Amino acid sequence: MKPGNLLLFILFLFFYYNGFSQQYPDSHSNFRSKKISAHTNPLLLDSLSIIPNTFSVVGIPESSYTVDFVNASILWKEVNLPDSVFISYRVFPYKLNTVTKRFNYDSIRFNFALEKPFTLKSNALRDKIIDFGNINYNGSFGRGISIGNNQDAVVSSTLNLQLNGYIGDSLELTAAISDNNIPIQPEGNTQNIRDFDRIFMQVRKHGWQANFGDIDIRQSRNYFLNFSKRLQGGSFQTDNVISKNIRNSFVASGAISKGNYMKDILTPIEGNQGPYKLHGANNELYFTVLAGTEKVYIDGEILTRGEDRDYIIDYNTAEITFTVKRLITKDSRIQVEFEYSNQNYLNSMFYANDEIQFSSKLKVSIGAYTNADAKNSSINQSLTTDQKHFLSQIGKNIDSATYPNSMPDTFSVNKILYKKIDTTINGVADTIYIYSADQRDTLYHLSFTNVGSGKGNYI
Repeated sequence: MKPGNLLLFILFLFFYYNGFSQQYPDSHSNFRSKKISAHTNPLLLDSLSIIPNTFSVVGIPESSYTVDFVNASILWKEVNLPDSVFISYRVFPYKLNTVTKRFNYDSIRFNFALEKPFTLKSNALRDKIIDFGNINYNGSFGRGISIGNNQDAVVSSTLNLQLNGYIGDSLELTAAISDNNIPIQPEGNTQNIRDFDRIFMQVRKHGWQANFGDIDIRQSRNYFLNFSKRLQGGSFQTDNVISKNIRNSFVASGAISKGNYMKDILTPIEGNQGPYKLHGANNELYFTVLAGTEKVYIDGEILTRGEDRDYIIDYNTAEITFTVKRLITKDSRIQVEFEYSNQNYLNSMFYANDEIQFSSKLKVSIGAYTNADAKNSSINQSLTTDQKHFLSQIGKNIDSATYPNSMPDTFSVNKILYKKIDTTINGVADTIYIYSADQRDTLYHLSFTNVGSGKGNYI
């Protein structure tokens, strides 16, 4: 290399590194040197962490200050120091305790497009759909829509609510409300039955309690008045201590009975576990048994419901099937007590019982019970004055309780209708009905009753 070329190369390197260091003073060196105040506590020195054993203060001993190397701050221990001092140190290329993340989840600007998003007021979050005050409550409320390829949309609703707490200072309230707009009966194959539709409320205080809604009254303490009923109404019960040896208990109830009581004696078949069909009071077969009201006895022994117990029952079809734990023979004596919802009239029940116990050896109890139909309040049918008069003259002759029933109706291809004509039978003028599908005729809808062979008017 020629001497001239070497000189130009040295000058090039000098100006290149000198200009680079002036343009980027911190890019190639981690050394820092600056003048700081000695009376500010604490004092932040840098945005990067300081390398230990590289920090020094000109003219000040190390015992006069404390350095936080990670956060790059200094804390002065003495007050008799100069106003400003010179320091020098080296730094890491990063801060050791810095937070590193790809996405800021705390900022709503990164989640939504709005710069000022809508926020709910704090009191709106505390608002409740139903506010029961100090009463504890829990449950569920639902709405559903069922859609099928061969049916219309059906809206269903469910409600399950439990309440418990105090009204005022001393009245304790307990309530259970469950409702389902689809009348579902339980399967009857478990030991415990859960009611789908039930409204129950109990208010009690020391010494007394009152129940309202769907209640069960079971009386077993009185030998001469022993019953179990499922009702809709109210009951009141009080228990008082009159003196040291005298105690009084009073119960009163007034309600509407949900069903009719029936006792059915089944005829068993050798080796047949069921199902056995239950019969109503008038030998009817098609009715619904009220869930949980049945009592099944075999040879005088009461049985327990459940697939792993003694029997199962279908409440909708009124059929009982016995499990393998209870083998049925032709000599088995099977008796079933139950209530079924075959109400034609409003059925009311009133019950009162007062029991006084004078000592452990003397107890006096008096009770009154009445359960009757309201003959003028029919449920499933509307009776005319003539029909009511006809029924009042029958008495106990149930076989004669047949009344002509023909109602005018309109034509429809899905209905079986009749026309009325005049005729003569054995020389006596009479009126009969003949099947007709002619829209021009005056058509009637008829009801027929099977009264036995040779006793009716039609075949």
